[in-house]
Amino acid sequence: MEKKIKIVQFVEAFGGGVYTYVKDLSNFLATNQSYINCEIHLIYSPNRVELDKELFHKEIHQDIFLYEVDMQRPINLKKDKIVFTETRKLLKKIKPDIIHLHSAKAGVIGRLACLGIVSQKNVYYSPHGFSFVQQNISKIKILFFKIIEYAMPSIFGGTIIASGNTEFELAKKIGKTTLIRNGVDFELPNKLYSPVINKRFTVGTVGRLTPQKNPKTFNKIASLLPDVDFIWIGNGELIDDITSKNIKVTGWIRTREELLQTINSLDLYIQVSLWEGLPIAILEAMAMRKPLVVSNVIGNKDTVDDNYNGFVYNTTEEAIEKIRYFLNEEQRNAMGNNSYEKVFNEYNKNNNFLKLIDIYKQVKV
Repeated sequence: MEKKIKIVQFVEAFGGGVYTYVKDLSNFLATNQSYINCEIHLIYSPNRVELDKELFHKEIHQDIFLYEVDMQRPINLKKDKIVFTETRKLLKKIKPDIIHLHSAKAGVIGRLACLGIVSQKNVYYSPHGFSFVQQNISKIKILFFKIIEYAMPSIFGGTIIASGNTEFELAKKIGKTTLIRNGVDFELPNKLYSPVINKRFTVGTVGRLTPQKNPKTFNKIASLLPDVDFIWIGNGELIDDITSKNIKVTGWIRTREELLQTINSLDLYIQVSLWEGLPIAILEAMAMRKPLVVSNVIGNKDTVDDNYNGFVYNTTEEAIEKIRYFLNEEQRNAMGNNSYEKVFNEYNKNNNFLKLIDIYKQVKV
C-alpha cells in the first residue's frame, strides 16, 4: 500500500486572506486524496481577532489534525521560544514529510523548529506579502525584516511559493522560488451573482481597518465624492479614521456566502492598501464580476490589466478620476465581465492547488 505523505501547514497570521488560503488548501488536500495520498496536520495560532473559531471548526475538514499554538505577531523572544519548543515537540510527534509555512513569523519559527525533522528540500514558505514591504515601519525595521527574509532560505533552504507575479519577481532575488498563484472557488460566486441595481453608485472594499489597508485614503476619496456611497466590509482598530458620512462600515461578516452577497451589491471594488501579498478579497470581487480600482502596490497590481478589468492608480486624484469613469454602466459591465475572465483563467483555486500538489508529490522522503 502506498505510504501516506504527512503534510504540515503551519500558520500564525490565521485571519483574513491567509485564513481563507490555508483553510481552503487544507480542505482541498483532504478531499482530493486521489491526487495525493496524504495526511494533513494544521498548526495554527488562534489569536487573530478576525478568526471566528466556531465557524472555523465548521468549515475545516474533519480528517485534518488540528493543533493550536499561542503564537503572536509581534517579536517577543520569551514567548517565541515557548512557541518554538512547543512546535518542535509537535513536529517530532507528527514526523512530517513536508512542512508548508505561511507568513513571516511562521516562516522563521517553522524553519527553526523543523531542523533535523524535515528535509530542507521539503520545506515550503508562502510569505503572503513580504514583511519588508510594509510602509508604516521604520527603515531600521525594514532592513531587519529584509535581512531575515534573505537569511532564512540561504541558511535553512526550502522553496518560496509566490502568490502572484510581482511577489514572484521579488522572491526570485531571495531564494529558490516557484509561482503558484492564489485562487478562489467559483461555485458559490456563480450561484450568488446577479446584476446589481443601486440608486446611488456604490464603491466598496474588504479588509481589517489597519494601517496596511489605508482607511484614511479610503475616507478621503469618499469625502471628495459625496454623491457616491462607500462600503467598508470589515472592522478594526482604525475605525475612527472613517468619518465621511457616505461610508458604511459593515463590521465583520461571518460567512463567505454573506461576504459574496455584500460584494455583489457593489458597482465597483476598490483596494487602497499601502502593501499587500495577493489579496483574496480582490479575487473574490473579480469572481463576482466587479471592475477594479487598486493602488499601485505588489499584489494589487497583479489583479488588474489596465483598461481591461480596471485601473491601477498612483494618487488620490487619479483614483477619483477612475471611479468616475465607472459611472458609465456599459464600461462598468464590460470591465466587470473581464474581471471574471481574468480571475477564472489565472486565479482558479482548483487549477492552482493541483499545481501545488504536483510540487508536494516530488517529496524527497
